[in-house]
Amino acid sequence: MTPLASITARAAERRGRLVMIDQEDGSIERAADLLRQQGIDGITLVGRAGVDPASDPRLGEVAAVLRDCWPERVRDGIHALDLAAHPLLFAAGLTALGHADVCLAGTAVPMDAVEEATRWILGPDRSRVRGHLAYLLTLDDRLTTLAIPDSAGPLNARAMAELVMTAAGHRTRVLGDQPRVGFLVPPPSQDASHADAEVALNELRTLAPGIAASVEWGWTTPSEGTESGRFRSGPNVLIFPDPVSGHVAQLVLRDTVGRKAWGPLFPGGRWTLAGVPEGATPSDIVAVAALALAGVSGA
Repeated sequence: MTPLASITARAAERRGRLVMIDQEDGSIERAADLLRQQGIDGITLVGRAGVDPASDPRLGEVAAVLRDCWPERVRDGIHALDLAAHPLLFAAGLTALGHADVCLAGTAVPMDAVEEATRWILGPDRSRVRGHLAYLLTLDDRLTTLAIPDSAGPLNARAMAELVMTAAGHRTRVLGDQPRVGFLVPPPSQDASHADAEVALNELRTLAPGIAASVEWGWTTPSEGTESGRFRSGPNVLIFPDPVSGHVAQLVLRDTVGRKAWGPLFPGGRWTLAGVPEGATPSDIVAVAALALAGVSGA
């Protein structure tokens, strides 16, 4: 059984609830059919082929959630209802209310919109959006967890350590293995960013001393009994130093060797908001849904 098949089976066993935002190309409907065929039944579609937010009786509840979570951005009750009628915010609000465990946007929704929706339902804790996760299927059919911070500004060591803890915990729930974290940086001969990564590493060791982690800037020489072409500590969770490097790396992998990174995933504890990149196929959407459902805390 492939890793993705195992994860899909785990997601089905956990019986998580998924709300998916419909769009005009039919990909969400086809993905929903594929998920149901694999035993994932708790699916709600929002949009053309499913629930109409404007006429749904839960619209007022969602409006109240948005107004309570981010009052400074909501002018009044009418404005809250207008916001809640947007399919993405409505689906995110249903997730915040506990009607779903995962909110999954389709290819027509950009990643920054999914991140913004995450901030809407985090309320006072919306500063916790430190970045997002993705999963890369390697050439030898293993899944590597990617963690991409949301800021290219000066290093916030604690925020980086918290992102690492989120990624490591998510991987453990999804795959059931021991996370080994690698902070990716250029070689010391090129710049001094490895020093910042060491600060974040020390912060992580203080917060979560049980997580194996190291700073990585070079490849090992393949040898018998080792994983070919791996970093020296063999990490299965890779932490990028900034959003630009993470984005470029995924594009290069996709366009040069056909490797896909499934995500973004914005875990919020008992719920997750997720998206898929432009051009994602129904099977890609199924992969993201399974990863999100399997990784929800307490699902």
